[in-house]
Amino acid sequence: MSQALVTFSAAISRLVASAAPLLSAIRVGPNRHLTGLVCQGDTILTTDQALPILDSYTVVLSNRLLIAARPGPRDPGINLAVLRLETPWPAANPEVATSPVGSVAVVLGADADASPNVRLTVIHRFTRTAEGLAPELDLPGDSVDPGSLVLDPTGRLIGLAAPGPNKQAMAIPSALIGRMLTPNHAAAPSAIPALPSPSNRRGWLGVALQPITVPDQLVARAGQASGRMVVSITKGGPAEMAGVRIGDVLLALDGTSTSGPQALRAFLSGDRVGSTVEAKLLRDGNLVTTQLTIAVQPG
Repeated sequence: MSQALVTFSAAISRLVASAAPLLSAIRVGPNRHLTGLVCQGDTILTTDQALPILDSYTVVLSNRLLIAARPGPRDPGINLAVLRLETPWPAANPEVATSPVGSVAVVLGADADASPNVRLTVIHRFTRTAEGLAPELDLPGDSVDPGSLVLDPTGRLIGLAAPGPNKQAMAIPSALIGRMLTPNHAAAPSAIPALPSPSNRRGWLGVALQPITVPDQLVARAGQASGRMVVSITKGGPAEMAGVRIGDVLLALDGTSTSGPQALRAFLSGDRVGSTVEAKLLRDGNLVTTQLTIAVQPG
């Protein structure tokens, strides 16, 4: 029994770690914020009811980076609002799920610095709304932050948490979220618009690199004799967001050396898109590591 609980606990921890890059904290006043869902490109989604109308917003992303955002479309009927980031952020849209009554659900909110907070619950029942059936959570309505991600045990998105008409905790279904991400959202798709399949997409770092030989006196420190120097950085790309600088020498990603002629291309396969990896760099003779989220290659 105890081993089963340990396994279950570890699975929840892994789910939280993998979903944390989807979180953002939207600052809406002194010591006040909402949780937002980070979507592909420049989009943040949250609940319309809790979002005050402002000319601009400050959004805190999962790596503690602050980015300005402007108001986007709002739909009070489905209680969803969109913000547009001034600088695009690499993110992969989550897979979606429809969970039956009794299913376990993980409610993932963002603290003020966008670090995750977690509640564990189940789908209590479904409530009929003007837009169809919506999951009701077995939680007090005032215990969840509006905009929190409601995930199934595999990390797929059930919806966004919001108070219901009777102050109960509910999830705005993912199908309605997909509607807000569609340019003309008069008709709701069945899911968030899909990313390209792994077979026809590539990972992207947002840098131009050239092979370089590591100086002899630094080989022992770097652990290898060659690497790839950063010669340019795409504004708003993964590398810039991770603090990579022109002149840095990229040595490895998640422990995989990038010095071989095909090593980087092999590493940046489609299944890496959306994952956060550790980049090992040589900067001014010193080793530096940073966390970098791989994006979809543009174009």
